[in-house]
Amino acid sequence: MISVGKSKISRHKPKKDIIYPLVRLPQSCAEFIGETAYIHKTECEGKTLFVLSFDDNFEGELQVVQPSSNSELESRVEMLENQLKALQKTLSSSLEEGWWARGDSNTRPLPCEGNVMTS
Repeated sequence: MISVGKSKISRHKPKKDIIYPLVRLPQSCAEFIGETAYIHKTECEGKTLFVLSFDDNFEGELQVVQPSSNSELESRVEMLENQLKALQKTLSSSLEEGWWARGDSNTRPLPCEGNVMTS
């Protein structure tokens, strides 16, 4: 099932005592103008669903399958978490190897060692 749009249910009052709920389809569905739509009502996980069919032989049996993929936000957060873990692993292994600890370019002994001549 693919989402094709969003519509607010408005009120259509053709006569004083008659009120119909009115749902507008998106402009991308203009090809269905003039067609007869069969409306089916069902329930899934405690929520009411309406299904439009253009086939009068439609039995109204649907199998609703939840998407198994994460939402875009969840996917982005998961990707960032994986990148952070990889960075943390790289940094911790680099620190263990001591790549940052290199010898001093001044090879003279420190003044506190006592073998430095001071004048």
